[in-house]
Amino acid sequence: MNDSGPLSPFDNGCLSYYFDDLSISDRETIAEDVSYTIDSDDSSCSRTACSSIFGSGPDELESETALFSSCSGSITKSNECLIDIDTSIDSTCTNLGKTSECCLVTIGKSIQKNNYIEVKSFDRISTRTIDNEDKIAGSTALILNCRPTQIPAKLPKEQLEHERLYEKILQNAKKKESEKAKKQKEHLKQKLKNEERLANVTQIWTQEIIPNWHKMCRTKRCRDLWWNGLPSSVRGKVWCLAIGNDLLINEELYKSCVSNSFNKFKDSEATMDCLEYIHLDITRTFPHLGIFQQGGPYFDVLKRILSAYVCLRPDIGYIQGMCFIAAILLLNMEELEAFVCLVNLMESPCLNAFYTVNQRLMTSYFSTYNDLLKHNLNRLNTHFNLIGLTSEMYLVDWIYSVFAKSMNLELASIIWDNFLRDNDQFLFRAALGILRSNESQLMQMDSITCAQYLTKLPESFTSSALLKSTTAIRMSIGKQSFNSLLVYNQAKCTQNSLV
Repeated sequence: MNDSGPLSPFDNGCLSYYFDDLSISDRETIAEDVSYTIDSDDSSCSRTACSSIFGSGPDELESETALFSSCSGSITKSNECLIDIDTSIDSTCTNLGKTSECCLVTIGKSIQKNNYIEVKSFDRISTRTIDNEDKIAGSTALILNCRPTQIPAKLPKEQLEHERLYEKILQNAKKKESEKAKKQKEHLKQKLKNEERLANVTQIWTQEIIPNWHKMCRTKRCRDLWWNGLPSSVRGKVWCLAIGNDLLINEELYKSCVSNSFNKFKDSEATMDCLEYIHLDITRTFPHLGIFQQGGPYFDVLKRILSAYVCLRPDIGYIQGMCFIAAILLLNMEELEAFVCLVNLMESPCLNAFYTVNQRLMTSYFSTYNDLLKHNLNRLNTHFNLIGLTSEMYLVDWIYSVFAKSMNLELASIIWDNFLRDNDQFLFRAALGILRSNESQLMQMDSITCAQYLTKLPESFTSSALLKSTTAIRMSIGKQSFNSLLVYNQAKCTQNSLV
């Protein structure tokens, strides 16, 4: 039944056709009588009442009464009345009965459709309400809310246990968030502190040390600041001052070497091969930066510097690893300054010995390094001897590129800072510091794995770890300093060569 009240039999359907001419009051009277008749339990009385009300034959009125009962929306009693009326329809009213039956079917379908839409709409509303409740409850509902009716309820002990576990999860989550926030706060605090320190150090370098370089470069204050690494903004300038220009290389000489290098490479097959080696090595130089590869902004610049150096020093020529030295210089200074520093740097005793492949000097450097390795890291030295790993297997690559090829750029820059601070001996001190920092890992490796590990150090290896371990390295044995040990081993190599 509709909530707004019973339907009038004259609103819709076939009965409205027969009562269009009746007044409103007459219609209401007839409707009340018909409703009473249909709701009656006595089917025979219903037929008699219908006949008396409509003033027509019982057969015709029975069919119309069936139509009216359908429109009234009666469910149980109306259906019983309709069945009783349908069974008594005479054959003479067959056509009228069929017509009435079609009307009943149409009206019934309409009512069923309306009922279906209402039920479906209610289901949608109910489902949406449940979904919203689930979303609001979230994971809390899984632990704290009661189980659905079709699932056995939780025992009180189980409920308490779930609540306890839930509280524990919340406490752990809050603890992790608190620790994370604390670490972020400490990281930010340390970052601000480092930035403040860097700004102060930069100011000292730019206003005090660099303008008075020759007076300040050997002071304790300058060397202490230098040890921890140079600010990137002054690194190139300090490197130029530290390397110097004893060979008096100028811009005119550089342009002449660049011009001559192009003509020389065209005329000689040997120099053409050298150019091919340069081209190949440049593409391998700091590939993660993408600036030295062909098409990059520094490809032609680096090629000009290396070609000009080969033209200036044909006795040395180009040797693999030289591109890393020129590249790291170029990253911190202008093209001309990088060429000047490259030429002068190659005259340092250690680099010159290795790049000219002076076997006697190279052997003396290796011997000195091995003495210091045994003195500082005897257990690791014994392990290297057992697995057959010689210092030449990893040290050559480090020296030829001044460590730029074997580690990240930030760490290599720190080593470069101190290499220009302490000269050649820091190359070997840094090598021993690297071994000391990674001693526990190296002790578990064989010779091949060790060589591969040392050729390309992990990104996790930091400058703070390197400087800490390097500080612990002693570069003297007894009263013999590094230079004394080197001179001793040089004399020993010379004596052995004469024998």
